[in-house]
Amino acid sequence: MAENKRFAIVDLETTGSPASSNGITEIAIVLHDGKKIEGKYETLVNPGMPIPPYVAHLTNISNEMVSTAPAFGDVADEIYKILDGRVFVAHNVNFDYPFLQHFFMKQGINFQAHKLCTLKLTRKAFPSFERYGLDYLCKTMEIDLVNRHRAGGDAHATAIIFDRIINNGGGKLIDALTERFVPKPLPVHQPFHQRQLILKNKKA
Repeated sequence: MAENKRFAIVDLETTGSPASSNGITEIAIVLHDGKKIEGKYETLVNPGMPIPPYVAHLTNISNEMVSTAPAFGDVADEIYKILDGRVFVAHNVNFDYPFLQHFFMKQGINFQAHKLCTLKLTRKAFPSFERYGLDYLCKTMEIDLVNRHRAGGDAHATAIIFDRIINNGGGKLIDALTERFVPKPLPVHQPFHQRQLILKNKKA
């Protein structure tokens, strides 16, 4: 794999979908340099709404657990900085990426990043597999999937799958998919109070 590519492997737990009528309950990010894991970030998030019972049962995240957790707005800047300049990776990225993008936008942050989907990558790197869901991949690859349906557990498993893709010849595939990506920082955004002032002045 080419040097100087940095990745952020992301998993979200939410109250449901779509993002417009739901909230985030947990976020985990595994930082990867294409060869090894560099670091991890994980936090519960107060979604600002009740967690449906079936979701609480699935994720083992209760209303009580998130009651003292930070709201997304409280951690948005920190998460933004962690993702800065990295390729956004997730298993079924077209769920996690737009969901997170929606909540950044609610904070006035225009989040844009290049993205890769490990679901699609495993289909190319392991074409003989019968299925490509996270549970099946972990069972087939003999990955110990701890804390399933928790952001940290799922992100860690996805990071291991990402390693397996790279080590199974997928590094060249990832290079081919990302060769058009120009590594650059995410757009600079003003603090929220400054954005409010700018909007106020525009209305004047």
